Amino acid sequence: MSKKNIILIITIIILFIGASIAIYFFTKENRELNITGTVLLSGDGYIMLETKEGDYIINNIKNSYESGDEITVTYKKNSLKDSTNPKEVTALKETLINENNIKNLEENNTSPEDENITTNKDEVTETKPIDKNQETVPIENKNNNENNNITNKSADEEVLEYVNAIQSDTNNGLTSSLKSGFITIVDFLFYNGSIAGHTFNELTTTAKLEVLSIALYLDNKIDSIFPGYKESISNEANNVYTSIKNLIVSTYLDITTSICSKDSDLCESAKSNFQDLKTNFGLTWDLIKNLASSGLDKLANWYEIWSGK
Repeated sequence: MSKKNIILIITIIILFIGASIAIYFFTKENRELNITGTVLLSGDGYIMLETKEGDYIINNIKNSYESGDEITVTYKKNSLKDSTNPKEVTALKETLINENNIKNLEENNTSPEDENITTNKDEVTETKPIDKNQETVPIENKNNNENNNITNKSADEEVLEYVNAIQSDTNNGLTSSLKSGFITIVDFLFYNGSIAGHTFNELTTTAKLEVLSIALYLDNKIDSIFPGYKESISNEANNVYTSIKNLIVSTYLDITTSICSKDSDLCESAKSNFQDLKTNFGLTWDLIKNLASSGLDKLANWYEIWSGK
């Protein structure tokens, strides 16, 4: 056999092997798979399916489903996005197995750490003063004193001036005001406290979201710079400071839900800002799902915000 024929045969074999491998992987990635679960919520062209393996967003849904319906979805493997939480797939077809077979979310979505807090500002107990011997360093801003003189500034301006000063100091490594500022802001948000003589309810919705964003930042800083501090002050007062992150996130999502029912432009801005919070502070879907303890309607609204849809 000539050298030329040997080379030709080897080339054909290599091409055959390469084509076989390509066909194998193409077939593998395009094979159809099934997933069965319970519908948690329905959106515009998608549903969220709760399965034993976790939650899935099923896109390209053709039929209408109610929360609690059990369905089987057929999809191609190459449509699976398993790096996200919830995972996402594109449906080829759907089959209804059972209708309305869901268990009450309230039985499953309350985590132990949430049992010690309330997300309703109106139900919070009266504030008990923190030990006066603890470290407190006032911000050098005359407009932030409770007995400040009358100014022409709005509630938004005075409150944001205070919280921005705390954040700015912390950013610059000046943490002497962080402890007292954190307590003041948390009491302002959740325990009927005031800043510069103003309450949280006096703020515009935009300012409320901004204060909540800064509060989340300060909560994170307190944990990293002064570990154990929130536990110590919670033991000295009626107010709970250890699970403030959950309260901040819940309040932000509730306010954004209200905004999105009234103002589409402000809604998009609030959703966009929440994407930054989600990235910066590791707000996972599992956290959001656990916090939505009051039912499926809240879970659906919060998912729209969490996902940015």
